[in-house]
Amino acid sequence: MNKDKPLISILLPVHNSGMYLESCLESLIKQTYKQIEIIAIDDFSNDNSRKILNKFKKLDKRLKIYKNVKRYGIAVTLNRLISKAKGQFVTVMSSDDIIAPQKLKKQINYLLQNQNIVAVGSQCAFINEFNKKIGFSNFPLESEAIYQNPLHGINMQFETVLINKSLLPKDILKFNINSRPFIFSDIFMKLIPYGKLANLDEVLHLHRRNPNEYFEDLKKNILSLFKLWLRSKTFYSYQPPFRSFFSPVIKSVYNI
Repeated sequence: MNKDKPLISILLPVHNSGMYLESCLESLIKQTYKQIEIIAIDDFSNDNSRKILNKFKKLDKRLKIYKNVKRYGIAVTLNRLISKAKGQFVTVMSSDDIIAPQKLKKQINYLLQNQNIVAVGSQCAFINEFNKKIGFSNFPLESEAIYQNPLHGINMQFETVLINKSLLPKDILKFNINSRPFIFSDIFMKLIPYGKLANLDEVLHLHRRNPNEYFEDLKKNILSLFKLWLRSKTFYSYQPPFRSFFSPVIKSVYNI
């Protein structure tokens, strides 16, 4: 492992993830970029997740394991993970997902070559429980297009994103427990004042969710989305046009 290369911290929240956790961890330890730490917190699972984590810890010393004393939920667990991260670069991994071996290498090279980019994502394939591909993302590549509505699952997939933490104030990467179901979108709003956003034009992430669910989330939680828009204008120095920010909702309602 080349210690001259910057460290990437992979944050892995785990809760009852036994069905897919092994394939997730395999994809992480097989990354062609080797200067990584994998930090996993078991959020009080009652399945075999802990056993799987311990198995992989014996295989790879880059994996660090912690356990919550009770069920805290995703936001609190992510904040605990952030506090333990030592890397200049940070990414969050879903314990259900799989990433391509070259994903982190391509992303960190991009960020090192583009110092004005605070976070870079990638395209992803959506898969079902049988690993069958059921759809593909078509996220915009350039920051100007992403800026219009940087919503999780609409213009970027948070789990695909690698963040350059060195461009950020110390405590900006804090997940708001009151932002559900938009905790990832909330982070995107916080990042915008500190650099541009981008997506690579490659499928480097397999995400275990139906892409149509994101539009359903928007329609079901329109009040929470409106609160997010207000908060972004008040606290995050982000001034999205009202119509463009809510265009995914409009398109999903009218199927356009």
